[in-house]
Amino acid sequence: MSTHTVETFMDHPFEYFDKSVTKMHSLPRAELEELQREAMVLRFAQHREHIEMVRKLADRLGITSVDKFNDVVPLMFSHTTYKSYPPALIDNKRFDLMTRWLGKITTHDLSEVDAAGAQSIDEWLECVEAASELQVITSSGTTGTLSIIPKDELTTVEGMQIWRATLFQQFGQEPTEDQLEPVVDVIWPNYSGGRVGHTRVVPWIKREFTGGDESRFHALYSGHLDTDMMFLAAKMRAAAAKGELDRLQIDPALAARKDEFIAMQQRAPLEVSEFLQRLTNQLRGKRVFMSSTYKLMYDLASAGLAEGIRGAFAPNSAIQTGGGRKAGDVLPDGFMDVIREFYGNDVQEGYGFSEHNGIHAACAEGRYHLQPWVIPYVLDPDTSEPLPRAGRQTGRFAVYDLVNQSHWGGVITGDEVTVDWSLECPCGRTTVALEHHIIRFSEKQGVDDDRISCAASHEVHNEAIDFLKEFQA
Repeated sequence: MSTHTVETFMDHPFEYFDKSVTKMHSLPRAELEELQREAMVLRFAQHREHIEMVRKLADRLGITSVDKFNDVVPLMFSHTTYKSYPPALIDNKRFDLMTRWLGKITTHDLSEVDAAGAQSIDEWLECVEAASELQVITSSGTTGTLSIIPKDELTTVEGMQIWRATLFQQFGQEPTEDQLEPVVDVIWPNYSGGRVGHTRVVPWIKREFTGGDESRFHALYSGHLDTDMMFLAAKMRAAAAKGELDRLQIDPALAARKDEFIAMQQRAPLEVSEFLQRLTNQLRGKRVFMSSTYKLMYDLASAGLAEGIRGAFAPNSAIQTGGGRKAGDVLPDGFMDVIREFYGNDVQEGYGFSEHNGIHAACAEGRYHLQPWVIPYVLDPDTSEPLPRAGRQTGRFAVYDLVNQSHWGGVITGDEVTVDWSLECPCGRTTVALEHHIIRFSEKQGVDDDRISCAASHEVHNEAIDFLKEFQA
């Protein structure tokens, strides 16, 4: 049976493209768009049947099928949909109702989940994952709620293998065995685990990048990023904005863990020092994989250059950086030159977000070429109507991710992007590309963001611990 079917494209794209990044980004545009359209028709039919929230919305709008790309736009979720539950359900430990809510936004059956004994968000999600195929990713926000994104292991593993391929392969060349199955040291300037953001994928990073050798995984912090502490941080910020911080109630179960969190916080400075020593001594000259935000990569690079270290790692390493700046972060002109001088000239840039799959890598021209299973849209920022798929358009970015099997692939982001639909990029890739300058509408409009970025996760975790120190049980 041929592996080059529409079903393979939407369920196992890595196999469809013969594990080749070059093939992923070389289909003629018209051929790719027809493949995307056929897959969209099939995926919508599946999700309309199996995702309650999609079915109810489609019924309300009278949409029984889709044919053209713009047909799915009225059905797209805002990125805030994944936090559309009453926060009081978590405060009151009504995890039975949280399970019912989660079941409405995923294809997976959660009827066997028994969370009656759960006393925290993390305990609840352990129950969900034990009774289903979900591998949930969470984030935290200033509104007092956190996003809960029901990804599953199949999609996560597929995405991890594609990310690895994108990092180690060279566009224009067929992959070598060494690029298909690299075994490297992983430098992870983050917590060693957790469900928040990128910490959720740590188990698969260890498996796909280190060959299962955990001694090759080097995290900045030994502890796990605690979901319940991030929820407390979100509630703190929301209460502070209303001048009601003194009324904030602390979950007794969380307060009972105060000493544990304080000890984690007190370990952090020593762990940072040890991490920098490992980075510049033990791992110097080795082949590594490393990924983090611009700000953290710049800070580490500046420290390394001050010690006279340049080109720190082997030239066949894979090092990637990208957005995730928190409010107030200001990087100097030429910050990428500093990053490349320290880590090596081949530092890649990438763009992505949790609600969909894949990191979109920047080419030599600085454009982010979208993975071929992601159908892009540029929407009018005021009306959310799709702008023409022609010429150069700037507006709100939206996607329909065909690979999403566990949850709905249509999401409207908070990002302003520019797409030149007629562009033939000099890099040779045929896929649609976003221009390099991407900004959140909240930054442009001067309002608070509705979520805590990856860059801010350590800071807000510490804010919650500091608050907990003052709490007397």
